[in-house]
Amino acid sequence: MITLGQPLRQTQSQRLALSRDLLRGIGLMALSGSEIAEALREAAAEIPGLRLRGAPPPVAPQEDIAAEGPSLAEHVLAQLPRLVPAPADRPLALTLIEALDARGFVTQPLATIARAQGLAEADLARVLAQLQRIEPRGLFTRDLGECLALQLDRVDPTMARLLAALPALTEGGPAALARAAGLSDTQVAQGLAALRDLDPRPAAGFSTGTHAPPRIADLRLSPGTAGWQVALETHLSLSLPPEAPRSAQSRARPLITALERRNAALLALGQVLVREQAGFLSEGPGALRPLTRRAVAAELGLHESTISRLVAANAALTPRGVLALGSFFARAPH
Repeated sequence: MITLGQPLRQTQSQRLALSRDLLRGIGLMALSGSEIAEALREAAAEIPGLRLRGAPPPVAPQEDIAAEGPSLAEHVLAQLPRLVPAPADRPLALTLIEALDARGFVTQPLATIARAQGLAEADLARVLAQLQRIEPRGLFTRDLGECLALQLDRVDPTMARLLAALPALTEGGPAALARAAGLSDTQVAQGLAALRDLDPRPAAGFSTGTHAPPRIADLRLSPGTAGWQVALETHLSLSLPPEAPRSAQSRARPLITALERRNAALLALGQVLVREQAGFLSEGPGALRPLTRRAVAAELGLHESTISRLVAANAALTPRGVLALGSFFARAPH
């Protein structure tokens, strides 16, 4: 089992290692500006001559957050390189992390998630199985029965039948469970006794994030004489002098290209949002128009999963305050 209340130094070192891994394996689309800045500061310290410009000051660590323990997402991300060793699979892992509920369950069907994100369901299921190896056991399961099964050393046929019929327990008690599972009262009593010490809410011990610092805006959306204007609120850029060693150039070039692509994609996304949701920005939520990530991806010539990651990671400074980009999207009423 994990130990909560980790020392602040350990939490910081995990985040630095995670930053390196995300830059190499996932790319920048899934990170907010502040997360990218933290990761690129480290890259600039490691690559001779690499300069980072436009980065906000590092956020001072907060002792009360560290004392409360990591959030569920932080806990999973810190172990991601071990759980999901293939860098190409980690965007799928991020999608599943976003799908977790307060108990640590993935309650939305994998087919639905795969369809919404433009992913293959079989690939998503394979990565889910890798994530289910995490401690505490029971995270990334799809229902209570699967959660408890992962915590057992052995699941015999009798226990498998009991776990499959568990919803009947809450509806009608042990007698209803016995009928639904086709088991005797004695078998049900023995099975429930074996489950008594297991944890039905494996995510309950993680911090809720209620003390997290305010979200930092990545885009700035402001009214102008020719309509709404879009700019990067945090305009990060990397540069390397021509005389830098060849080894430094080979290491820096992918980062520079990735950052430029991320900035361009984020600006293009902002342009679509202010065009389609000018009424929302001016008048409020009542003027929100139907808009989907799929439609934006088609217009910009990007994959829907890329737009989904940009939307999930970034926020915009507007006259109405800092808004998560997800608040600009709405489906048409049926």
